[in-house]
Amino acid sequence: MQFLTFSLTPENQAMLPTERLAEVLNLDPSHIIPIADMPPAVMGVCNWRGQVLWLVDLAYLLGLGALFAEDLYHQKHPVLVVRSKSKVLGLAVNKVGHLIGCDESQIQPPPTIALPQMQVLSLCLKGQIMNSDGKKLLVLDADVIVDVLGKHN
Repeated sequence: MQFLTFSLTPENQAMLPTERLAEVLNLDPSHIIPIADMPPAVMGVCNWRGQVLWLVDLAYLLGLGALFAEDLYHQKHPVLVVRSKSKVLGLAVNKVGHLIGCDESQIQPPPTIALPQMQVLSLCLKGQIMNSDGKKLLVLDADVIVDVLGKHN
């Protein structure tokens, strides 16, 4: 199975299966239209191929801190456009890595997360793997991420 690796924050690396990815955008923040009364993780919407694409700060959603601090809000950040069932969602991340192949048997059970602010992360984790450098990569479930966000709206 193919995965795209990315960093949520400089300290937290993760990956998603490529079968759920529609595109990777390098989005200028000026193209994001904020929407009032949304959960803090929802950055707003943008035009994607003539459709409204909801944008989410994935690190913030998972309880790992905000990607878009005020001083960074003028920089472009990569957005992973994921498809889940009939829904499409843009996940803003810190940095896109590379494609890796990974057999599902290599995925270890996810770590136990007891911190309340990371409850969403524990729901969205499929597991973890160690890369060739010995760093831990979190394996995320795009379907659960989309479902979790749908329950917050």
